[in-house]
Amino acid sequence: MKTKYLVLLFVAVFATGYQGFAQRAKADRLFTAFNYSRAIPYYEKLAAKNNKHFAHATERLGDCNRLTGNFEDAARWYNKALEVNKTNPDLYYHYGQSLRSLGKYEEAAEQFSKYSSLKPDDPKGKLFEKYSREVNKWTEPEYDYELINAEAINTPFSDFSPVYGKDGVIFTSDRMARAGAKRYGWTGAYFLDLFYATLKKEEDKNFPVPGSPSLYSASLSQPYHDGPATFSKDFLTVYFTRVTRKTGELDSTRYYTNRLKMYSSKFEDGKWGDPEPFYLNSELYSVGHPALSSDGKTLYFVSDMPGGQGGTDIYRVKLLDTGWGPAENLGEIINTFGDEMFPYFHKDSILYFSSTGHPGLGSLDVFKSLKTEDGWTTPHNLKAPLNSPADDFGIVIHSNEAEGMISSNRPGGVGEDDIYLITISERLPDSVLISGFVKDKTTLELMKNVTVFVLDQNTNEITVLKTDDSGQYAIQVKRGSQLLVKAIKNGFYPDCLALSLDMKSRSTEVKNRDLLLGKYKLDQIFALENIYYDFDKSNIRPDAAVELDKVAIFLNENPQITVELGSHTDSRGSFSYNDRLSERRAASAVEYIKSRGINKDRITSKGYGEYKLVNQCSDNVQCSEVEHQKNRRTEIKISGLAESEKQGTEEPLDDFKASQKLELKDLNEDFFKNCSDSESSNYLPIYSKSPLKP
Repeated sequence: MKTKYLVLLFVAVFATGYQGFAQRAKADRLFTAFNYSRAIPYYEKLAAKNNKHFAHATERLGDCNRLTGNFEDAARWYNKALEVNKTNPDLYYHYGQSLRSLGKYEEAAEQFSKYSSLKPDDPKGKLFEKYSREVNKWTEPEYDYELINAEAINTPFSDFSPVYGKDGVIFTSDRMARAGAKRYGWTGAYFLDLFYATLKKEEDKNFPVPGSPSLYSASLSQPYHDGPATFSKDFLTVYFTRVTRKTGELDSTRYYTNRLKMYSSKFEDGKWGDPEPFYLNSELYSVGHPALSSDGKTLYFVSDMPGGQGGTDIYRVKLLDTGWGPAENLGEIINTFGDEMFPYFHKDSILYFSSTGHPGLGSLDVFKSLKTEDGWTTPHNLKAPLNSPADDFGIVIHSNEAEGMISSNRPGGVGEDDIYLITISERLPDSVLISGFVKDKTTLELMKNVTVFVLDQNTNEITVLKTDDSGQYAIQVKRGSQLLVKAIKNGFYPDCLALSLDMKSRSTEVKNRDLLLGKYKLDQIFALENIYYDFDKSNIRPDAAVELDKVAIFLNENPQITVELGSHTDSRGSFSYNDRLSERRAASAVEYIKSRGINKDRITSKGYGEYKLVNQCSDNVQCSEVEHQKNRRTEIKISGLAESEKQGTEEPLDDFKASQKLELKDLNEDFFKNCSDSESSNYLPIYSKSPLKP
């Protein structure tokens, strides 16, 4: 979760009188001081020794990685911690939340169930188990959204909470703002500052994109955290979150604790004036994440002050003749037992915010609620793709209602938290939303970044899709469409289905069956069709070359696979004759494939003669020519599967981009073969017409 900046027990701390003790003591002090990034290597050393500190170190490593947003490692360490400690309910709870943030909902549900059995009086366990099992509810958005990474303003650090400014965007980042800046022990990054980038139109895009950013204002920047911010309509007043170093006495933990506070500034004489503290600032609780209404009369913010609904709640203050009035909690419709934060009030009528307590896809999801005379409507989850299993927050919508921006730490970004541009379009009344999930056939885990090809047989147009972090793909199509949908991922056998849409149906959404991708396995066999040789010959005929080219394409598309090419004969002729003939034919076929640019180490030949007949047509059995032909076959058998390449390595399927349009001629002619029953087919799955070396 965004605990590192966002849960408003958010602190900036430093230790006094710090001396090095034992490794565990040093790690624990860093942990207690919220210096999680610095504590991790010490706990890793303890965990590697597998001694009496192992249980403590693995649990703390789970906590440190979770609190710094590294959910993969958090889940891994919680799993190790549970190997030696199965009675701590909090381990199951945090493990479940980490798995949920990774989109592993079934596994997460199991952990929440175990948490409930150990802590039955806490309703959170059953609630999050329910959320995890109902994830399909949060994948059909009200509008069509497209997210584009705003790469020009994103860094390997955290970039988040954008707001529209004059001709540009103002956002918060923990990149280095000035030379010699200190790092923040919680994350290992620098302290937060406000940055600005102009928005400009580009020829190939119908929406503005940000340019190169710079520090927004030296006047609003101090050595510690500054941001996020909100501005008045005329951009002459700013309210922003700030953390300063506290001076004074130490608390009982021997650390200084600093709360989030809000400040405001006026723009006068061409510069921002000295920031003024907000009247609700306190050393006992935090106030931050301000959001000003467009009329300037209401200020929304987040606080963990006493009397709230949960961890952090959304409050508001109204402007009176005498200044800002008392803080009002928005109540239990908006606020939950979890954390509500990052409010944004759009056109004085719609409240957008992020929450860990309302039902959704993962850590922080974005919700919206309409302001009415009686209060607020029930918050509506904005669903995928705006939301994901990861943290999604800091949304802003342009006044034209067609554009927006959002922050997220979903996989595939430039850094920790990234800013994404949003395009928003309404659904056509004569269209239908087609959606489905792609899963691992063996484990049934949802699979992200799978390439899905959708063929509209009425137009022969193919649309390329990519599954999102929840393993879902979605496309808007016309009623009456005849579709073939095929999912492919490198290292997996594809799955495919056919779909006919009723022209008369008024349904606006259709959910396909899950597409199940099975991993390629050792000794898996694919039959090659139309591999014929002249009588008593082993040279490659032109018609056989077409089929053997497909083997070369398959190997190009699956660089981790090595294969054996096996040639089989029928039973006519002697065993020794058939052995020699099949060996010559197999060797000839392999040499041909090597000539198409395939490394010699990736394919071997083997002649099987008549030893592996597929029917009853053995010696002295009367059979038709068709029956004998079934035995005269050539097969490809997977003989090796290399280890997966490092993450980030470009795969052949990366050449296909989401929303890309193709024609049938762009793919292999067998691409959609047997789509209505692809699981029962045994053809060699290839997708491209990749050029082959002569």
